[in-house]
Amino acid sequence: ENYTLENGTTDAEDPLPRPEEIEIETVDLYRHDEEQAYVTLMSQEVKSLNFAAEENYTVRLCKELVAYHYPDELPLGSFELLASNKIRSDEETLGEVFNGDEYYCDRPDEAEDPDFDWKPRKEQVFSDKMLMQLSIWKKEWDEETKSYEPVDLSYMPYGKELTKQWKKLGYLDGKNMLRDEGELIAEGKITDPDKIADYRKREGLTSTLRETHLIRKKDALEAAGEIENKDDVDEALAWLQRHKEKDYNAALKLQGRRAEGEEVEVEEEEPEPDDPDVEVYVCEPPPLRGM
Repeated sequence: ENYTLENGTTDAEDPLPRPEEIEIETVDLYRHDEEQAYVTLMSQEVKSLNFAAEENYTVRLCKELVAYHYPDELPLGSFELLASNKIRSDEETLGEVFNGDEYYCDRPDEAEDPDFDWKPRKEQVFSDKMLMQLSIWKKEWDEETKSYEPVDLSYMPYGKELTKQWKKLGYLDGKNMLRDEGELIAEGKITDPDKIADYRKREGLTSTLRETHLIRKKDALEAAGEIENKDDVDEALAWLQRHKEKDYNAALKLQGRRAEGEEVEVEEEEPEPDDPDVEVYVCEPPPLRGM
């Protein structure tokens, strides 16, 4: 299916030029020409390419233009072109890329943040002939497969290299966060005997701290991860008393009430600030000097 241009013609009637036929400038320019649209292909690897463009120019043509001018640094297949925080496909035209759509972004779940009302910025519109930019994103070379890795724009919470490594091993979930260690062991993704034994010790210690000493799960897990001997209850309690004194003392009070026959429950989560049962003391600021 042919793409209809602003002037009413189709891409079939208005064939694309060859890369060597397109005049370029290797400086970052801001141009607003009412008669002619300009596009900049930006890169940190090489000098940017700035050129007059038509809306039927494809992403593929832009890639060929990059490879024509930088055959050694950026051969075809070694990079992607990005706009609006998205990797653009070879078949897309500049008129389709620059259409005023919002930039892609991860939006929080309404249940997590019902007050979220931030609107992402919008892409340029080709017909406005404002300066349009595509980012040249170089791919990483994988020595094991002897090929370029696909560009990964996802969040890297553990740093680029560690996140990539754990992702390949299947340790991360859809949001690139570490999955539960027990699940990874059950699935056979963690097979190191020492790591498995260490996990079992921490699991047993956490259970003892919660059931016997009424420590919150998050505090028990933190203590189990911090102490040297992963199954030493006394060392864990000493760590909690030193680093989580408030929570440790709260657990002691619960133990005392349970010892007197009262049925107690450990509150795993912090109470909400607007909880009517939580008394909040607001401290007024001191008066300014001289007032």
